Amino acid sequence: MTITKKKRFLGVFLMLVALVGVFALAGCNQSATDGSTDTAGTETEASTDDKSREVKVCFVEIVENGAFTTMMDGFKQGMADAGYTNVTYDVENAQGDSATLNQIAASLKDNDYDVIVPIATPASQACANAGITTPMVFMSVTDPIKAGITSSLDKPDKGMTGTSNVSDVESIFKFGQSLVPDDFSKGVGIFYCTGETNAVVTAEAAKTYLEGQGITVTERTVTNSSEVQQTGTQLASEVGVIYVPVDSVVQAAMTQLTEAALKQNVPVLGTDPVMTEDGCLESVSVSNTNLGIESAKLAIEAINGTPVADIPILVLGSDDYAVNKATAEALGVTIPEEFDGHQVRVID
Repeated sequence: MTITKKKRFLGVFLMLVALVGVFALAGCNQSATDGSTDTAGTETEASTDDKSREVKVCFVEIVENGAFTTMMDGFKQGMADAGYTNVTYDVENAQGDSATLNQIAASLKDNDYDVIVPIATPASQACANAGITTPMVFMSVTDPIKAGITSSLDKPDKGMTGTSNVSDVESIFKFGQSLVPDDFSKGVGIFYCTGETNAVVTAEAAKTYLEGQGITVTERTVTNSSEVQQTGTQLASEVGVIYVPVDSVVQAAMTQLTEAALKQNVPVLGTDPVMTEDGCLESVSVSNTNLGIESAKLAIEAINGTPVADIPILVLGSDDYAVNKATAEALGVTIPEEFDGHQVRVID
């Protein structure tokens, strides 16, 4: 082979080597790029599911009461059960004042919370009307549509989803009649706060049921907790049984009501186990602990990026039958072990 041919061959060979190197380098770069994309995707997914990251929750309530405390404890339990270990909880309490409640809701329009949890109808209404963009999950709203906080249970459209506890008035009165049948013949007084949508809705359902059974109904209302004892004492002198719907205002003064009624041997029927703890003869309700736990499950969906509109409102059924032992003894009532297939829980 001549020198010229050798040079020509060497040049072609070097060009081929160079081209192979270029393609190899391009392949490496592409692999690196693909790898970084996969890593980024993994990191994004990990951050969404990272249960150790800090989560901030704000509870909002119009007034403090035992039922709300139990719901909050249930919510915390639900978060812990799901593996969330780094959660900060704040509580905003309006101390029973609607104007203060609206101010609290307005202050939450700009916040750094991951989720806001209004408890019961007044707080939920205030938050729904405040223009808050943070995901919201309410607890214990009897009729979310009538309360104006959504137009649909399946597709919440006002920035919040949550749990609804529809009061089973028929079961409450059937259980009550099994305990104090003669007292119903003297009529039933329905006692509630006019400013509580939960209470108004439940009172209407109770009145419809009772009148359908031929039972006389007397309604008495209050606007705040300070009116409960005096109005309740008067009502107890007019009827044989008092019924209190889902109502945080009356519930805040439940002990005064039940004591005043018991002096006249009038049983009070409630819609929440905390009412029974405070002296009501009986209640049939949704477990407040379960309300909290189920609300936490919805909140976790929202925290992890599911739009609130895609998280249907959860309606829970009444399955907690409770009787106050001391009140039953004072009224001479025998407590059954079960009623209508439900175990009866005795509250000492």
